[in-house]
Amino acid sequence: MILLFPLVCFFSSIISILCDPNTLGVCNEKEKHALLRFKQALSDPANRLSSWSINEDCCRWEAVRCSNVSGRVVELHLGNPYVDSDYTNFMLGGEISPALLELEFLSYLNLSWNGFGGRPIPSFLGSIGSLRYLDLSCAGFGGIVPHQLGNLSTLHHLDLGHNNGLYVENLDWISHLSFLKNLGLGSIDLHRDVHWLESVSMIPSLSELDLSDCRLDRKMVSSLRYANFTSLTFLALSKNDFNLEIPNWLFNLTSLAILSLSDNQFKGQISESFGQLKYLEYLDLRRNSFHGPIPTSIGNLSSLRYLVLDGNPLINGTLPTNLGLLSNLEYLGVGGTSLTGNISEVHFTTLSKLKVLLIYETSLSFHVNSNWTPPFQLEYLEADCCKIGPKFPAWLKTQKSLSSLFLSSSGIVDTTPNWFWKWASSIQEIHFFDNQISGDISKVVLNNTILDLSSNRFSGQLPLLSSNVVVLNIANNSFSGQISPLICRKINERGKLKVLDISNNALSGELSDCWMHWPSLTHINLESNDLSGEIPDSMGCLVALKAFSLRKNSFHGDIPSSLQNCKVLGLISLSDNKFSGIIPRWIVERTTLMVIDLRSNKFMGDIPPQICQLSYLRVLDLANNSLSRTIPKCLNNISSMTAGPIEGDFNVLEADYYYESYMESLILNIKGRDSEYKKILRYVRMIDLSSNNLSGSIPVEIFSLSGLQSLNLSHNHLTGMISVEIGGMEYLESLDLSRNNLSGEIPQTIANLTFLGDLNLSYNNLSGKIPLGTQIQTFSPLSFFGNAELCGAPLLKNCPEDEEEETQRPIGVGENREFPEIAWFYVGMGSGFFVGLWGVCGCLFFNKAWRHAYFQYLDDIKDSAYVAIVIKLKSLHQKLGIYNAEVDDHQERVSTSSVAWPKSLELWTVLQGIIYK
Repeated sequence: MILLFPLVCFFSSIISILCDPNTLGVCNEKEKHALLRFKQALSDPANRLSSWSINEDCCRWEAVRCSNVSGRVVELHLGNPYVDSDYTNFMLGGEISPALLELEFLSYLNLSWNGFGGRPIPSFLGSIGSLRYLDLSCAGFGGIVPHQLGNLSTLHHLDLGHNNGLYVENLDWISHLSFLKNLGLGSIDLHRDVHWLESVSMIPSLSELDLSDCRLDRKMVSSLRYANFTSLTFLALSKNDFNLEIPNWLFNLTSLAILSLSDNQFKGQISESFGQLKYLEYLDLRRNSFHGPIPTSIGNLSSLRYLVLDGNPLINGTLPTNLGLLSNLEYLGVGGTSLTGNISEVHFTTLSKLKVLLIYETSLSFHVNSNWTPPFQLEYLEADCCKIGPKFPAWLKTQKSLSSLFLSSSGIVDTTPNWFWKWASSIQEIHFFDNQISGDISKVVLNNTILDLSSNRFSGQLPLLSSNVVVLNIANNSFSGQISPLICRKINERGKLKVLDISNNALSGELSDCWMHWPSLTHINLESNDLSGEIPDSMGCLVALKAFSLRKNSFHGDIPSSLQNCKVLGLISLSDNKFSGIIPRWIVERTTLMVIDLRSNKFMGDIPPQICQLSYLRVLDLANNSLSRTIPKCLNNISSMTAGPIEGDFNVLEADYYYESYMESLILNIKGRDSEYKKILRYVRMIDLSSNNLSGSIPVEIFSLSGLQSLNLSHNHLTGMISVEIGGMEYLESLDLSRNNLSGEIPQTIANLTFLGDLNLSYNNLSGKIPLGTQIQTFSPLSFFGNAELCGAPLLKNCPEDEEEETQRPIGVGENREFPEIAWFYVGMGSGFFVGLWGVCGCLFFNKAWRHAYFQYLDDIKDSAYVAIVIKLKSLHQKLGIYNAEVDDHQERVSTSSVAWPKSLELWTVLQGIIYK
């Protein structure tokens, strides 16, 4: 044993040396210099290749692997290792040098996740005959894929995927790679080659094939009739344009473990033949156009772990109960379908491994016993718009691993149970929007990262917050009291709160001066409460604030200057309050602003001309204040209100978090009515300066805002004429210039406004003839009332020139001119009536069989009508509870009428007799 010990140590050291590729630092000098030339052609801003030095052994360089025996370079691992972080800072770029050809034994080359700026894949890579592994995915290559890659006859792995600028003219060369096992062509444009499938199917050794997002479409239906894959275990055809039924050859790929057909337009029913793919573990058919029921054969796929059918709205029927036998199932997604019926315990009998359940936007109803204990532990449950209520689901308390819970619009009409908030404290996001859940949560310390309890019946004082909360939306409830318990509670850590929406509640009192505790806030919405007082100075500490709404409260005083510290403010809505003073200069100098809503306050002074610097401004509402002087002439500098692409930081209007988002909404008065704008707010472009004391003329520059959709300058003291330039406002939908002192004629160019749907020019001093246009005459006369000198349609007042023309016209000219239209109309009508009447009567007169059938039909109708009327009258009087005497009286009257009715038809009977004879 003592003699054997040194021998064992010797062999173990030899084995460790042979297993470590960098132990033998015998670098080939020729290959070292080749690698240095290769490095020199690259750009390496993060110095990833700093170890590549002439003085160092190249086998010890970063990302270089050498043969243990010969010291020759065999592998280059140059893929970006920082994919999980900000990988763009660590990308290699530049050019790929032909010096790689000097690496005669190179078998492995990985350049993935780098940035080569759209350069083409070098064709000389096809001459590195020793390559067995080539990964150029996500590396920013562009242009045509070189067919020379077909010369790499020993290649086992080829991944060119997700280089968005690559395309293929002809894929025939791929069939030469007879040893290929893994082929990734995702996001490469293959639509030019309709025979791609024949080429790929000639590789019998292929086990993984990624053709996702390759612009493949139904023109390849002829190619899809057969395939000769024998070993395929992975197939991805997602994000293409297939518009056909699933081809039958696919069900012959019996070795498949992963199949992704999502994001296409596949149609027809989901075939029962899926049951033949007995090794299938992952089936993704989401976002297609399948219809009909879910095949029961899927319940026989005992290896299935992921079943994803979301986003097929025409899938109907019930959820097969045998899905509950898929004991390996971890992910079940059937949301966004038309499934109906109940979900019961049977559907989950053996689903002990289930982690994700998606049943959102279906007509399924969850019916389980109140004491049911599920066999699974969910991590993600999305059941929005699915019938879960009316009772709060008690089985949730058994779920200890849940991180995301979506039960919005799920019909819950109940109070949150006592166990809920303590149990829910570890859940990352909770969405209970649009239910009727009630309860007092004033003593609850909310700890969830994202919490949406909006549009429910919660009441009492506001809850307490931990520092972990990022999004809190409790709008449209019945919370009352002051806001201070929420924002003034001291917490040990810095608050992470970004979105706070407490709008449409019953809060009262003043805003406490505690906002410095929440420096991460980006969106604040406190509108439609009963808050009062002044805006506290501590709100100026919210330097990340992007959207700020206090609309419809009772705030007063000046807007504090501390808010000018909010350098990225994009939306400010203070309408329907009692703010006073002048519009602060800092507001109109905040170039990030997209929405200024100061409507219905007590602001005075002029409109600062600096407002013209706000190039991203798309909503300007200063209506119903006491602003005076003139409208700035530079409004044409607001470039976002001109036609063209919509620009700006839309994070102002929408806060993204994880896979969800919070969207700002705004109540705007357009076309004379208040409407809420939310999803389309970014597309609205409007100016409302109505109900102020503005004077002077309307600046001609305002009419160059060709992208403006709504312009309201009504109820001011504006004078002068309407410029002919108004015809350039091609997207204008609403125009209100009423109740001013405008004079002159309405320019003819107003007829060019083809989108105009609302027009009000009433109560001015306009004169002349209303322009003729495609839709001007369709507006109500009310749009033009109050202008004594206006004439022409749609007003009833004729213009003098029209009356003069009528007077000077020779007698009879008008009648003669209209005679061909009117006289011939009556002639045609009379002759048509004569021919039609006697065409019918003549047939009845000369054809006895038709005559008998016709009058028999009329008699039947008469009898049926009579019986129906009598029955209805009797039924009606019985329902009204009329006394027997009155009923008898009525029956007598009915009986009399039954005699009178035929007599009233006496003339008709005589006529029948004449025609019968």
